[in-house]
Amino acid sequence: MFEVQATYTDLIRASIVANNFSTARVHVIQKAVSDLPSNSNVSFAVDGAETVASKGPLTVPTIRLDDIEWPTGSTILLLKVDVEGSELNVIRSASRLFRANRIQHLIFEYTAWWTSRAPQKELLPYVEKLGPKYLFALDRYSDTVYGPMNRQALHHFYDYHYKMRLQADIYARFVEW
Repeated sequence: MFEVQATYTDLIRASIVANNFSTARVHVIQKAVSDLPSNSNVSFAVDGAETVASKGPLTVPTIRLDDIEWPTGSTILLLKVDVEGSELNVIRSASRLFRANRIQHLIFEYTAWWTSRAPQKELLPYVEKLGPKYLFALDRYSDTVYGPMNRQALHHFYDYHYKMRLQADIYARFVEW
């Protein structure tokens, strides 16, 4: 788990102990996952529970998922990314993991209208180029799943979500069942 705010890393660690989770399997790292070189520094503005990249008062080192020493032969069952508009940076930081088929499933928050439009517009095509077997959109307000989505549907999905100011989660499956 990666968290930039010390208060939340402390709470997560306390929860791990209180719930008897295996500390051999759950690791909490206070760094920002990014496609910047590992050990760069990035600053965040902190507003309550929300952390947004900016020239704010909280500065933490970065880490690329590709630079982590994962156990040999291990796979990542599910990579869940919710980083307030920086999803593309996180996913780019794992490009070698995706090429090596070490990530089986990916879920990320998708908000075309909320943050900088350019990275959000690139996000779906970038994930599509990673070669998922299927892409689905998960409706945040019901139990509806849309997909599998093809290139035309992805383009329409972006335009519609931008215009209607909708938020969704995207699920990409990289393995066959």
